[in-house]
Formats: sequence, C-alpha cells, structure tokens
Amino acid sequence: MSEVSKGRPRTATWAAAILLLEALGMLALAIWLAVAALGDPVEHIGGGLFLAVLTAGAAAFLLAAGRAMLDGRAWSRSAAVVWQVLQLGVAFGTFDGGEGPVPLALLLAALSITGFVLVLRRSVTEWLRRD
Repeated sequence: MSEVSKGRPRTATWAAAILLLEALGMLALAIWLAVAALGDPVEHIGGGLFLAVLTAGAAAFLLAAGRAMLDGRAWSRSAAVVWQVLQLGVAFGTFDGGEGPVPLALLLAALSITGFVLVLRRSVTEWLRRD
C-alpha cells in the first residue's frame, strides 16, 4: 500500500508546514512594517503602510497555499514553487558583501530549498494529482 493511498503523505504535511511557517513570518513582518511606518515622518507613512499591506497579502497567500496543500489542491504546488523561487532570490540578494542579515538569509535559503525538495517529491505529486 503506497503512502498516498493511506491518506495525506508526510511530505505534503511538511511542505504545508513550511508554507504556514513562512506565512507566520510574513505576518510578523507586516506587523513590524506597520509599526515602523507609524514612527516615520508623516510623508513616509503612506508608503510604509502600503508595504505592510502588501506583506500581509503575501501572508494570506501563503496561508491559503498551505491549507490547500493539506487539502490536496493541485494549485498549491505551483504556489509553493513560485514562492520558493521568490524567497530564494531574496535570500541570495541578501549576500551583498557581508553587510546583510546573513543568518536570516541562510534561514530563507534553507526553507526555500527544503520546500522545493518536498513539493517535487513523488508522494506530493501523487497527492496533488488525486481525483
């Protein structure tokens, strides 16, 4: 009996957990950006709050993708791949001569690579392809 025929594979659960963890991180970032924007000069508040709203939207997207991965919806794989590509770009862009937050960049890169490996596994592909 294959892992998929018994129910949701553990690899899909772990992939969803990574997406949900990233959603929490984006939500925390959105809150931090909103608070920081309110402490900025008046002419910068609008832009800062706009960035916080965009970040909250990304958190909502990741939350939806994580829940869809748990439910076996096929679109969640594409969402996970797109997000991991974007996040890997941010992680690599942080290494600009050692002045960026290197531990955070390493964490982002590790999450992205792990997310890629999980969503490309056969068990996840079969889980998302089910009837």
